[in-house]
Amino acid sequence: MRFEAGFKSSRALPRLNEIAPQRTIGEVANLAGMSTSRIRYYERCGVLPEPERTAGQRRYTDDVLRRLAIIDAAQRVGFSLEEIRDLLGSRDQPAHARLRQLAMLKLPELDGLIARATSVRRVLKMCSRCDCESIDVCRMFDDRVLPLHERTATHSARRARREVAAGP
Repeated sequence: MRFEAGFKSSRALPRLNEIAPQRTIGEVANLAGMSTSRIRYYERCGVLPEPERTAGQRRYTDDVLRRLAIIDAAQRVGFSLEEIRDLLGSRDQPAHARLRQLAMLKLPELDGLIARATSVRRVLKMCSRCDCESIDVCRMFDDRVLPLHERTATHSARRARREVAAGP
C-alpha cells in the first residue's frame, strides 16, 4: 500500500491515465444480487441509462451498482418504476424536493394500507372465534361487520396528489 501525504481521498478517484473498470451485465447482476433480465428491464423502463457497448456487449461502470441500490430501496418503500424514473431523471428541482414530493404522495397510500390491514386483522381475529354451523348463517359476512365498499387507499392517494399539485 502506498501513502501520499495530504491526499486522503485520492485513492477513491481514478487517476487521469486510468480508465474506470467496465463490467459485463453478468458481473453487475452478480454484484447487485439480481438477474440480468431485471437490469435489461430497468433499461427499457428508463430507470437505468443505456450502457456503453463494446463489441455489442453492455459494459457498465461501478456507478450502476449505486443506481441499482437506489432503485431497489425505492421499490421496497413502495415507489413505482415510473416514480423512480421521475425521481432519478428530472433535474428541474433538487433531488430532496422531488423525494419529499414523492414521499408526500406515498404516505396516504401507506396510511390506507395500514388501515386496511388493521381492519383485516380485526375481522380475522373475530373469524378465529367463530362457532357458526354454516358460513351461510355466519354474521361475520354481513355487510355491517365486513363492509364491501370501503374507502380505499387509492382515494386517499388521489386526494394527496391534488394537495401536492395545489402547492402550499
